[in-house]
Amino acid sequence: MEDINAFNNLGTLSQANQVLQARLAVLGERKDLHELKNIFERYDIASKVGLSLLHKHFTIEEGEMVVEFGHVSTPWPVPLGGKVAGGYVVPRSWRFMSGKLVPYEFGFNHPAQSDYEQYDLPTGFVEEVATFLSDTDLEDVLGICAIGNAEIEGRIEMNRGRVNFTVPPSRPEDMDVRAVPEHAPSFVGSVQSTSGIDIIGCGLEKL
Repeated sequence: MEDINAFNNLGTLSQANQVLQARLAVLGERKDLHELKNIFERYDIASKVGLSLLHKHFTIEEGEMVVEFGHVSTPWPVPLGGKVAGGYVVPRSWRFMSGKLVPYEFGFNHPAQSDYEQYDLPTGFVEEVATFLSDTDLEDVLGICAIGNAEIEGRIEMNRGRVNFTVPPSRPEDMDVRAVPEHAPSFVGSVQSTSGIDIIGCGLEKL
């Protein structure tokens, strides 16, 4: 990973939720994020990647990347080039830094198990999302992430030290932060803004 601060300077999920609410509150008509929804639809990319709430659960050291395999994410020492343990890592989550799209979380593909797709995001899509986030002061709050089964189905996100993992909910109400406040805002799923665009990894009520 070129710059570990792309990950380390993120806030916690709770902090990110608070910042997002505060930033949206001053955006007037733009707070429903309909412009972002239009961008995703125009490039027909919403089935592959989605909007995400930027956050972290731990910090990493030089030479490490946050790598997901299965439903577990941990810091891995990964050499330049991304080849490790007989396989390779691909970006799963990106953030914008000074208008540039930077990966900060990765998935591990092994020859016997390749669950993570390599995305080549359209240049126009990246530029338009970057412009909107910069104009609305949301560049350090919202990013882009690949959509997998966890994001579609919704899973409870848990953390132990520098190990982050997700488990399926025992009951449907486990995914409702109003019914189970001790989980809030830690789930991998999505909520919709009033425009209908999902924000993945966000434990907020409907925006």
